[in-house]
Formats: sequence, C-alpha cells, structure tokens
Amino acid sequence: MKLSQLDTPVLLVDEAPFLRNMQRMQDIAVSAGIAYRPHAKAHKSAEIAKMQLDAGACGVCCAKLGEAEVLVSHEIKDILITTPVIGISKLTRMMQIANKARISVVVDNLDNVAEMAAVAQTCGVKPDIVIEVDIGQGRCGVAPGEATLDLVREVVATEWLNFKGLQGYQGSIQMLVPFTERDAAARKAVSMLTETADMIRRSGIRVDYLTGGGSGTSVTDATVKGLTELQPGGYLFMDSRYREVEWDDGNTIPFEQSLTLLASVISLPEPNRCILDMGLKAISSDGGPPLPQNLPEARFKFAGEEHSELSFENRNCPLKLGDKVSFIPTHCDTTVNLYDRFIAFSGDEVVDVWNIAARGRVQ
Repeated sequence: MKLSQLDTPVLLVDEAPFLRNMQRMQDIAVSAGIAYRPHAKAHKSAEIAKMQLDAGACGVCCAKLGEAEVLVSHEIKDILITTPVIGISKLTRMMQIANKARISVVVDNLDNVAEMAAVAQTCGVKPDIVIEVDIGQGRCGVAPGEATLDLVREVVATEWLNFKGLQGYQGSIQMLVPFTERDAAARKAVSMLTETADMIRRSGIRVDYLTGGGSGTSVTDATVKGLTELQPGGYLFMDSRYREVEWDDGNTIPFEQSLTLLASVISLPEPNRCILDMGLKAISSDGGPPLPQNLPEARFKFAGEEHSELSFENRNCPLKLGDKVSFIPTHCDTTVNLYDRFIAFSGDEVVDVWNIAARGRVQ
C-alpha cells in the first residue's frame, strides 16, 4: 500500500531513521560500557520493546503499572516501573505480574514500603525496590543524602522486599538547547545521585544499580562516571523540540526525526488557506503547535477538536483538496498515546504495522 492511500489522520514511522536511532543509542551505551533500559512510555508498543531488546537493551522502563501489565502479557520479562505504585489494588496487580516477569519498582515513601511489603508477603513475591532520589526534577523522589539513606535502611530491613539500587531523573534539563548548559546540569544531577550512593556504601549497604538519564542528556549520562544504566525514551522518534537541541560537537542531536503525523486537506474556504482533518484530538499540543513539513511559508493553527488550518500570507494556498500534509509533533510521547497503531513506511510504501497496545493504560 502507498502512503497516499492511507486514511488520515494517521501516525507514521519512517523505518530507516527509526532503526538508525535505535542503533545509535546502542552504540552510545556500548562505547561507554553502560547498560540501557529504554522507556516504553515513549512508544507503548510490545513490538517496539522487543526490537529494543533484540538490539541490546537490558530491559525496558514503564511509567505506569498498566503499561507493564500489557508488556508482560506480550512476554517482556524485565521491567522497571519508574513511578511509585500506591494502594492495595495496584500493589496486588503488580505482584501478579511479578510472578511472570522480573519487576522492579521505585519508591520514595515509608508508608508505601510498608504496604508493599505486606502485599508481597500475602502474594509470596519479593519485588526489587529502587529508591527514587530527587536530583533536581522537583517531582517524586527522596531528598539526596541522609533522607535516602534512612529509606534504604528501612527497605533493607524489610523481609519481603529486595533493595536493588537508586533512580535519579532530571527531565527538566533534557531539552536545554546549549550543550554546555545541559551537560553541566546533567553532571550536577548525576553527582547528587552518585554522592548519595557513596554515602549508602559507607554505611555498609551495597549499591550496584544506579539508573536514570534521558535522551537529551544521554551522551553525558553515558560517559560521566556513576550511572550503571540509561533510561532514554524519545530518541527513537524525536519531535520538533528535540530537533533544536545542540549535541556535544556543536551539531544538532544525532537522532533523526522518524515520527510524523499525516493529515489531509478537506476544505478550501478561501484562496490563501485550507482546512485539514487533524485537530486537537489527533496530535498533542502540550509542547506547542506541530510543524508542517515542506511548507515553510505555511502558518498553522488549530481550528477545533477535529480540524486545523494552514494559511499562506501574500500567496494562494498551494494545496488541493485531498492533498496530504506531514506534520512533526512537538511532543512524541503524548501524540503516540492518541493512536492505536504505528504505520511503518519506507519511501512511499507501507512496510509494517506496530500496535500501540499500552495506549491509554494510565492506571
């Protein structure tokens, strides 16, 4: 099937750059001698997770328990849940999949630790526990230093939990454009994690596992000493914000744009503008408006939930009814979550379909 024959709006993945991006992250990790555990929240697809594992990933991350449940049902066997799992119902669900796969989960609260231990004992499962340390994100996580050590001691003393290590993620620096600024911030963040790990080691507790980082800081995360595992996510797809990020050699980020959204012209109300079948329900806007490809003079605006508009100043619209327009999302993760499948293509031919099986699994 040709791309031109697809119904729209449709989520596309250009297979060649997608595979090159996968290989580039593998190369970064291998050259630094560090493991990498890509974040499935970016794609929510069992097929893609299996590709990443086949390419050398040690496992995958999931942001939510629901994502992990879907991937385990598709035979993914090593998962880190990077958001705390709270409450008897969810903890029981987690223990059920921990009987089928190796499940690690982050914690940052003593009450959560106690409740999890009780559910683990009831279910006869001993999950791996990763303490999340707040290294600057200001979201979840225990303060570095003594507060983390105190929580680690509680986990170590709990019979039905296995202390695995520490997680530190600084998401707010991933898209800082100047490399020197992003590099310095990443080094500071990692040092907060490694210094805390050293404090824990001096107390007599072994810490072999330090996980964190992201796509934008991956080159720093991989080469600075301390982390044992990377958690990149958006590197597979990229988006318009990542395209502006400067890399360590002064060039743009080495990962290519592989994810696009294809829309169709459905109305020509005036000579200088057209209406498309892609609105707020079809592409995310949390990072700003999407970018139309190959139409540098076009001005984009959303025209409602199901529509958008391209206008052209001082010229007629060059598009005809039924023409297809490709857009680059401003946030790949939130756009992916709007669709049931990726359509992979090469040139102008559809080559595969990958299901987004964990779409909407936010619980």
